[in-house]
Amino acid sequence: MNLDPQRPGPGKAGVFREAMQARIRRLKTLPVLPTLLTAGNLACGVTAILCAAHGRLELGAILIFAAMVCDLLDGKVARLTKTSGPFGAELDSLSDLVSFGVAPAVLVHRLVLGEPGVFDPGQRILWFITVFAPVMAAIRLARYNVESHEGPTSHFRGLPSPGFAAVICAWIIIHEEFTSQLTDWGLVTAGHYSGLINLDPFRFGALGVLFIGSLLMVSNLPYPHVGNTVLGRMSFTGFIVLLLLIVLLVSYPAITLLVVTTGYLLSGLGLAALRARQNWAKGRDALADDADDDAEDAGSSAVPVLPDDGPALGR
Repeated sequence: MNLDPQRPGPGKAGVFREAMQARIRRLKTLPVLPTLLTAGNLACGVTAILCAAHGRLELGAILIFAAMVCDLLDGKVARLTKTSGPFGAELDSLSDLVSFGVAPAVLVHRLVLGEPGVFDPGQRILWFITVFAPVMAAIRLARYNVESHEGPTSHFRGLPSPGFAAVICAWIIIHEEFTSQLTDWGLVTAGHYSGLINLDPFRFGALGVLFIGSLLMVSNLPYPHVGNTVLGRMSFTGFIVLLLLIVLLVSYPAITLLVVTTGYLLSGLGLAALRARQNWAKGRDALADDADDDAEDAGSSAVPVLPDDGPALGR
């Protein structure tokens, strides 16, 4: 407020500058360990893309699972060391987009195509689905950043991007580990890619999982928060089940990964069906979602809107 009548006010430019300065927080130091873990997440994702470029699909899938471990630990370490903040949240989302959005899509593109290529005849639909997945992952991560101020919850809205990447990588590992068996069963056939119509059943299924998983990321289906469950407290029965899963993972890693990740992808559909049944029993709309009532408009902005007193200088 301008209390001096002889002193002119700050004007439109001054008000806008003061508002922006109030929003900007200058970063003087970085939390070392959480930042290193998030950087490890990003490094694994970029290396997975490089592996896809050279046809090392299984190694690329394993690196994405390594990125998931880094992603699981960075937030926990930040809270334990009391160094969590908006910088870590933004860096984490940027890393997740590469590791769990771009990298799985590129791996599937190379799995389906079998060679480098983008716009040759028959490849345009494959290009669209490959690009569609990272776009949906970006929207999903942006929505999570907007909604995360609501506090920790036991469920996500929509398939989380690490869960999406886990399903894709499980399909890739199964293909690389059991190519001969899948070929004997007629699920995988050799030959040059010539369009979706001529795809073998396995590659067609992998592409379908990529597309469906992309849609589930931006859905409102509830998915359990695995990170809080594994790194938190659980019942004795749940702990025994976790130990059994670890034994199966060590004994039959590829099959166990496929079953567990696919089951997680389908769990959202099951929880949504249960919620619809409960709504129907209460006489409500079966598809009603209480979270939608408090949802914010994505087009709104926290930056104050200044009155338009005419064209500004230089406009």
